[in-house]
Amino acid sequence: MTKPPRIIALVQLPPPMHGAATMNERASVALRKICDVTVLEMRFAKNPRDIARMRLGKLVMALGLWLKLLLALRRKPDALYICFAPTGGAFYRDCLYVMTAKILGIATILHLHGRGLQTGRSQWLIAFLQRHAFAGQTAIILGKALRTEIDGLQCRSKIIANCLPDTAFKINHDPISTTTPRLLYLSNLFRSKGIDDVLAACAILKQRNIDFALDIAGTEGDLSTCELSQLIHNLNLSDHCRYHGPVDADIRTKLLSNANLFLFPSRYPNEAQPLVVLEAMAAGVPVVSSTIGTLVDIVHDGETGRICQPGNPEMLANIVSDALTQPTETHEMARAAKAFCNQHFRANRFEKELQQLIKEIIS
Repeated sequence: MTKPPRIIALVQLPPPMHGAATMNERASVALRKICDVTVLEMRFAKNPRDIARMRLGKLVMALGLWLKLLLALRRKPDALYICFAPTGGAFYRDCLYVMTAKILGIATILHLHGRGLQTGRSQWLIAFLQRHAFAGQTAIILGKALRTEIDGLQCRSKIIANCLPDTAFKINHDPISTTTPRLLYLSNLFRSKGIDDVLAACAILKQRNIDFALDIAGTEGDLSTCELSQLIHNLNLSDHCRYHGPVDADIRTKLLSNANLFLFPSRYPNEAQPLVVLEAMAAGVPVVSSTIGTLVDIVHDGETGRICQPGNPEMLANIVSDALTQPTETHEMARAAKAFCNQHFRANRFEKELQQLIKEIIS
């Protein structure tokens, strides 16, 4: 009987919960179906606010993980699979891991769940490290819009989009039958994710006497719950907004089921393919988003959603107003978006593509 290929998976897993960690969990499940997988977990952050922070303790943990990786690599696995960080201190850490595997002759798959490689190449040291880490290896990107991330790096590339569990397509989207439309912001509380733009747009809607209720759900980011409450109070939106805090799967499903519109005007510079937008589309919730990252390939204005320029609350308010006053057109866009997600973002498609790539690399 042929032994399964041996893979080291160097990945972040929940908690804390974020898109990359969720997809790493799904990738690990897919790999275990065809491989003997050793998971080395990159758990350096306690919560989303801590992810980008530099701490001495993180450096110590990173060196400790490098020693574990070195021991695992000396057993000559068939490949290393790593969720590679394109920016920040984590970029240098991951370059160390990848180049260690490279020196020992281990094939490496670098799965990119964020952006930043392209802009980083303007600095000579980062450009040098990128070239040496990626040369001769395999990079996974999430969509065509991200090909520029690996331009000139002399690596093999494969597009494997994110996926959703089957349960995401079974949500019964049935907004509460009231005269008050419900808007939904479902993401961690980072200003760059657009929460401040959403609130500013809602203030404009209130000035225009447009009725609405805004549900906000997500873990604290660079905006604390106290700061969020103060911002809501300053904009005189206390009667229109409800903050649900971090939510579990059941409450998340309920919020999506009851939402008339999902708002995601992100300007986050490393945004690649946010799962939360896919979740809203799969649930049949009409989406208003920016076109950052691969969203340009997913949210087609007037077809599968509405496009808003990030950092433009007035434009966002205008789009929300139009969407609420044109329910038939808005419903058709949501229906088309659900069909698009069903075609392109199923879990079985993700598993097959990742497993096929592993087989090609090992053979």
